[in-house]
Amino acid sequence: MAQARVLIVEDDILIALDVEQSLLEAGFDVCGVASSEAEALELAERLRPDMAVVDITLGPGDGRVVARTLSGAYATKVLFATGQCDEVEGLKGTGAIACLPKPYAAHLVPPALAAIERLAAGDTSEALPDHVVSLAAA
Repeated sequence: MAQARVLIVEDDILIALDVEQSLLEAGFDVCGVASSEAEALELAERLRPDMAVVDITLGPGDGRVVARTLSGAYATKVLFATGQCDEVEGLKGTGAIACLPKPYAAHLVPPALAAIERLAAGDTSEALPDHVVSLAAA
């Protein structure tokens, strides 16, 4: 079975590279890395990722717009990776499934993506990892 194609949307290049390396080591197919809202939307239209790791504060742009577009137009499963996970009310309607709070270690991203994949498939038998905030109630 092919691994999920993942788009990374992060404007801090060092974080993006760490996340990319961690995902590749875990067997994910990183189909692109975007540092802005416009770049993310262009890549998503062309690549149609299965999943995305999205920071909210982009320079320039807003990760909430990216999440809404990816989840709505392409059924992409979105994991926010941001310092704004405590603002659950502001994340309503974005289509994101969960949030990984910054700062985080890149090795935490693959299990977080695996967890949101299970949730999206309707499997609630396993809880989200401790380091991940569910947005299901948002």
